[in-house]
Amino acid sequence: MWPFGKKKEKEQQEPSAREQQVQQFAQQFEAEEFTLVAVTGPEGLRSGKEDGQELTTLYIPLTAWMDDYDGVVHEQAAVLTALADDALEEFLRSRLPRDFIIKVEARAALEGNRFQLVGMPEPGFDPELKAILDRQKTPVTVQDEELGTFTLSRTANWFETDIKWMDRNVLLAFDAGQEQEACFAAARKLLADSADWDERMREFAVENLLDELNEQQEDEPLTREELLESLEAESILVDGEGGLTVWLGSDLLWGRSIQVTGSLEAGPEQAKIEE
Repeated sequence: MWPFGKKKEKEQQEPSAREQQVQQFAQQFEAEEFTLVAVTGPEGLRSGKEDGQELTTLYIPLTAWMDDYDGVVHEQAAVLTALADDALEEFLRSRLPRDFIIKVEARAALEGNRFQLVGMPEPGFDPELKAILDRQKTPVTVQDEELGTFTLSRTANWFETDIKWMDRNVLLAFDAGQEQEACFAAARKLLADSADWDERMREFAVENLLDELNEQQEDEPLTREELLESLEAESILVDGEGGLTVWLGSDLLWGRSIQVTGSLEAGPEQAKIEE
């Protein structure tokens, strides 16, 4: 009986999948806790869960932070992270807003600028961090004589403006890391032939996605003409090398959109449905 008793005890002590996930997560961080005061980024809280995991991993981008003990401010990107079930995730979303100063107990990662959240966050304050936050929230704009004023969207990390496209207001954007004058030139070239580009993008989307859309359709299948006439450009992303991405919307897409990518030189090259 003795060996059987030992085996049963071992099975009872085997950690659950949830406990294993918590243990593996905690092993990435130092054991010592400290009080972290930090500026949350403009992106806001993000989350992700791998297949088979019970808990969601939360990611809160930070743009500046300090250890409340030594008071040294580090103005560099970092991430505050935690494991959470649905209820805790909902709670933390209300306690960890974007563009805010927080104070929380945390553990530093063994590698990289990451911190594990181990206590409930609360509002924090530090004069130097407040100055960084004020700069972070100050609007940043760039100007083009023909295209107008582009404003930096810190959430998307791109410059954006509204343009007239086929008599509709459409968002035009380029990534903040791109060379601005090259992006302006690409956008002007695109707009100079907007009617042709609009038709090519819509036709490409219909040719490549009509069958897929109809496979998902429970009602009468869409005709080519119905889908083609209903599609409208909603936003356009250009880059300095002539690359472009267009998002097309339609009342027939049930809240989804179609993304068409390509270049000014090659034309439309790929299309996919986005939820």
